[in-house]
This record gives sequence, structure tokens and C-alpha cells, in this order.
Amino acid sequence: MLWAMDMIFRILAPDRMVGAIVVALALTCLIAAWNIAYIYLAYGGFARPVADYVLQGVCVGGPFVVLVCAVTNFQLRTIRRLSLLSRKDGLTGLNNRRTFLDLAHKRMRDQEGGVLLLLDADHFKQINDKWGHAVGDTCLIAIANRLKWNLRHQDVAGRIGGEEFAIFLAGATIEQARVIGDRIGQPITFRADDKNQHQSVTLSIGAVQLVANTSLDEHLVRADDALYLAKAQGRSRLVTWEPPPSGQGRTAA
Repeated sequence: MLWAMDMIFRILAPDRMVGAIVVALALTCLIAAWNIAYIYLAYGGFARPVADYVLQGVCVGGPFVVLVCAVTNFQLRTIRRLSLLSRKDGLTGLNNRRTFLDLAHKRMRDQEGGVLLLLDADHFKQINDKWGHAVGDTCLIAIANRLKWNLRHQDVAGRIGGEEFAIFLAGATIEQARVIGDRIGQPITFRADDKNQHQSVTLSIGAVQLVANTSLDEHLVRADDALYLAKAQGRSRLVTWEPPPSGQGRTAA
């Protein structure tokens, strides 16, 4: 039932203006034809020229068709907008946590291997405390833009909470991830006040190579371990996860 309603919505509210005009004309012609058929069947013929009945159908049905198409188009656009808002982070435009995890799961099924990165803005609390949350938001937007500009079309990025971001590099090796991480990890400038004064922020990055028969949640834990060590080792660096020696805790390479 839902697929049928979705198809009706898509027919009545196409994405392009040309499609909308074609649909409106087709529906108007259908109403005019129905009007002619009704007159013929109800009265056994035509008392006036057929063109009069066609014009009558167009004049009566045309405005109704335009109204229905306009309302349907508005409803469909609203649904699409709400769907987008439910999938995207409202501040940065990146995928939100739920959408990132869903897309990363799909990439894991479709791709041969890959690398998961967890990224955290260094000393972000100090930025908020010194410059205010509005500047903090500007900083997060600048970080998101850096991620967008440096990823491939098959990669997935998302803001998964606060100043923490995640990237799934589909089919990548650790060596490739390091190259991308080096580009992303360069100091990111952002405007700090109305006087056009700029500040910069760096990123700490934890990376883990995806392996078969391991869940995405487990990979996230491993990437978080690597991120923890990147912070502990001085921040502004990429640390890759390695299996810890027996009996030891967090470790990375």
C-alpha cells in the first residue's frame, strides 16, 4: 500500500517543471474526455459541438488539477525536507550518527575492506569557553567542510556527537587512510569574531583497518582506543589501532 501511495505522489509531483506541466495537461485532458463520455452516455448524443464540451471540461477541471498538483507537490517537498532533516546533522550538513552507522553498515557489506576513522577536535572546550558557542559552531562547520573536500564519492562521513566525527573509507588501506588523514589533519582555520580574526583547530584521529567477521560496533571501539592514544600522545595526529599484546590494555601503532 505504501509503495502505491509513493508512486502516486511521484507521478503527481515530478521533480522537474516540464514533468509537472505534462502531468497537469494529461490530467486536464483526462477530465475533458471524461466529461465528453459522460454527456454522450447520459444524453445519448451531443446537443452542442464537441469542442464546447472539451472547453467546459478544461475550464472546470483545469483549476482543480492545478490545485491538486500544487498541494501534492508541496506535501512531497515537505516530506523530503523532513526526511533530509532526520538524516542530516542540522549544523554541519553531514550525516548524523544514525545515518552514518546505517550507511557504514551498507558499505561494509558492499566493499572489500576499508578503514574507519574517528576524529575529535582538539581543545574544543577552550574554543567554546573563550569565544562562545557561536564561534564553536563556526569551527565545527569548518571541520565538516574540510572532511567534505577531502573524501571520495564512495566514502561516508558523519558527525556522531559534539565535536566528534567519523569517516568510513570504503576499500581503503591503512596507508591510504594515513594520506587522507594527513590532509584532513592540517590546521583548520575559522573566523573567531566580527573583526575577521581567525583561529585554527587541529584534529586527533584514531584509525582501524576493517577485518572480516567483526562488527561495526567493535571497529568503533577499536578506533576510539586509537583516538584515546592520539590524544594521550599529544593530539594533532593519526594513530592506528593494533591488537594489544596479551594482558595489556589500549595500544596503537
